[in-house]
Amino acid sequence: MNNINKSNTIKLNEDKNKKKTDLISNEIEKKIYSIKKKKKNMRLRFYAEIENIKKNNSKEVLNIQNNMFFNFIQSIVPIVNKIDNLVKKSENFIVEKHPVIEGIKLTKNIFEKNLKIWNIKKINKLNIPFNSNIHSLKKTQKLKKITNTTIIKNIIKNGYTFNKKVIKKAIVQI
Repeated sequence: MNNINKSNTIKLNEDKNKKKTDLISNEIEKKIYSIKKKKKNMRLRFYAEIENIKKNNSKEVLNIQNNMFFNFIQSIVPIVNKIDNLVKKSENFIVEKHPVIEGIKLTKNIFEKNLKIWNIKKINKLNIPFNSNIHSLKKTQKLKKITNTTIIKNIIKNGYTFNKKVIKKAIVQI
């Protein structure tokens, strides 16, 4: 009987050890699963953060490019206006087909074609209502009461818009 008791005791101890081992094994498996899950979440957050950085950088680069282009166009506007003035003034003189005048006219045409290609539009319409968003009055003109029916009679300097954003207001007389 001693052997049976010993054998039963050994078996009981083995069962207890197996249960302890199973419990420890289950805890270890749970910890492994938890660590794998945390690792996966960290990896997903890391990739999401990288994507956000890429998107923000792309937006920032595009914004910088647009601002640089807008600033460049603002610096070109006075040149275009000077060329327009030269062409207008040359029409008042009796200088037919002078090579310099012809060159200036060609330059004006090239500028106008390129402005059109880049969706830069002139503000130069007459006989339309005054709009303070795109027009400004000539400095020497006395300010009258401007209403919705105030009509533009003369364009002193053309204005320009780029993608519905005003680059330079047109200087007008009413």
